[in-house]
Amino acid sequence: MISPRHLLRYVFTTEMQVEQAAKILNEIVQSDGVVIDSDWRRFVLSSRGLYVKVMRKLRDTGLVEKRMGEFRLANDFSSSLGKMADFWTQIVGSFQGGDRAIAF
Repeated sequence: MISPRHLLRYVFTTEMQVEQAAKILNEIVQSDGVVIDSDWRRFVLSSRGLYVKVMRKLRDTGLVEKRMGEFRLANDFSSSLGKMADFWTQIVGSFQGGDRAIAF
């Protein structure tokens, strides 16, 4: 990875989503790690719809969490990646062992 922004390109599908995610994460960092949920308008880059979609994905992937009405950076993303890596290793191992019933 060249920069944290490159990480976002693996999670989001469009450059606008990457920009929106960067805005959200930068706002949290610049606010000493906490943004009160009632200040959500600070996160909006171009539209509320884009913000909602990106924030949902940030939270679903474990990059951001909302605790007691506050948005914060989260560690869940790291553990999720580890679990995905382990699961993929199991799938490949099963395939190499002859399992052809694997379906996606």
